Amino acid sequence: MAITNAIRYKGFFLDCEPAKMGNACFVAQAIITREYGLALHEYAFHDLWVACAAADAVSFAKAWGREWIDDQLQQADASVRLSVHSV
Repeated sequence: MAITNAIRYKGFFLDCEPAKMGNACFVAQAIITREYGLALHEYAFHDLWVACAAADAVSFAKAWGREWIDDQLQQADASVRLSVHSV
């Protein structure tokens, strides 16, 4: 079974390429990208977790990345609500 390292999630592009360590383990890492008009915002997260299998590292990074994206969207929603004033 092939491992799909990159996915789209809620308007973000999430790339979860595992890095091989010298001891035959893999480090979960994620790069999260989003376009805002013409600007491109990229966030890199290395050394998230160490796994014995590449598939486990990718799975962890995807789950972690989805949580990070959900948190960012939730913070953005809260910010918008705070900036709206009642008259």
